Amino acid sequence: MMKLSTICWMIIALLTLTFFLEPVKDVTAQESNDLKWQLKKMEEMMRKQQGMIENLKDKIEIQEDISKSYVTPIDDEVIGKKVDEYLQKGEGKGMWAEIIKRPKLGYKKGFFFETKDKRFSMKINGRIQFRYSYEDRDNMHDTDEQQDDSSFRIRRSRVKFSGKAYKHFKYKIELALSSTGTVDGSRAIELYDFYASWNKNPAFSVQFGQWKVPWNRQRVVSSQNQQMIDRASSQDEFTMDRQIGVMLHGKLFNKKFEYYTGAFNGNARNQRSNDNNEMLYIARVSWNPFGAYGKGIGEVESDINFSKKPIAHVSAAMAYDGAADRERFSSTTIDLDPPVGTGITLKEVNKTSVVAEYGLKYKGFSTNAEAYWRRFDDIRANNIDSVGSGVIIDRGFFVQGGYFILPKKLEVAGRYSLVDFDDERDEDAVREVALGVNWFINGTHDNKLQFNWIRQDNELPNSASRSDDIDNTYRLQYQLAF
Repeated sequence: MMKLSTICWMIIALLTLTFFLEPVKDVTAQESNDLKWQLKKMEEMMRKQQGMIENLKDKIEIQEDISKSYVTPIDDEVIGKKVDEYLQKGEGKGMWAEIIKRPKLGYKKGFFFETKDKRFSMKINGRIQFRYSYEDRDNMHDTDEQQDDSSFRIRRSRVKFSGKAYKHFKYKIELALSSTGTVDGSRAIELYDFYASWNKNPAFSVQFGQWKVPWNRQRVVSSQNQQMIDRASSQDEFTMDRQIGVMLHGKLFNKKFEYYTGAFNGNARNQRSNDNNEMLYIARVSWNPFGAYGKGIGEVESDINFSKKPIAHVSAAMAYDGAADRERFSSTTIDLDPPVGTGITLKEVNKTSVVAEYGLKYKGFSTNAEAYWRRFDDIRANNIDSVGSGVIIDRGFFVQGGYFILPKKLEVAGRYSLVDFDDERDEDAVREVALGVNWFINGTHDNKLQFNWIRQDNELPNSASRSDDIDNTYRLQYQLAF
């Protein structure tokens, strides 16, 4: 910008030039009144020129003020220091200390708050699954219970609280909300998960409370992150579900090896205490040859991240329960030898369960499978030495896979599942075939639409009076999680 002094000198030069160019009459030839007139004229001209100078000065000052109003990085740093001095030493002393004590609030895969020292935090999540199902039953029974049905259903509605406490503790609280309440004896609000975990050392962590027993992977994977709408029928038969207990777990060798071992009541969730002196014991190991298979045993099933490198796991687990499933064995579920009445009361039954698994993900393709083996021992009734052979062995498995036709958007999936019951049981086998299509609206499981066709064949032992139960189910489900 042109300086003020330069402009002033230019104006003076212009005035001087004007003065010399003005025609001047011979003083000697003019009277004194002519000289006075010329002097007056020059004074008027000078006043006009002075006014122009003042106007130019005002304009220059305004432009300089405008240019100074734009804050440069240096000015911003100076202002920051001044504000900090005000808050730390000036009239605002103590205000800054109060501000930094306030918790951090925001949204990141859930609404959360966290203290400034990061010792305490909580994340709040919600989830709803809205479902339509049409079930086509073909079992040659003409009863109301066996007719086809078509219905809408709120399959799941959950609220979850999770976070950290005292730096090294993690916790989770999950509540299930029911639309039926006490109409059918269920609770309107039911506690599903409530546990805390001490995680100072990743190789040796302790967890206690109520949660899904880490026996088989598909049960531990949240229903929010499933590849198919429902879990396999074989998984439903062999699962340990949620229990109250304590567990040791850890990750070693750069997260390639994981282990879990624990003791639980063995009488399902939300029980005040164990009703006997026996426990459910579990032990599980996983080997991840290419590195960590996600965050842990509860990782999502689909390869929605379109893994650039293959990730895989091979796992096995064993469980023993010294007082298991007495209600499973009555005269209506197994053949009794010797035959007795239907009012039989069974003693405690020993159960041993084994599962073997694998999982693989690579560039949108994913596959996983689980194989089950279960043995019930010492099946005895009061005053009867044995029921049948006293031993029942059940087997089962499922294999499942999927592929993203459109990365992170459209996936097709399928599954085959089998439960092969012991010959002494009243059931023979349960076979399931399922096909599915998943549309991930936002590229995540949190907002997705799923369609499944499921054919389930409940095979019964050969009998002239009975026929197999065959169900064809068409299921559409929308999930919103936040």
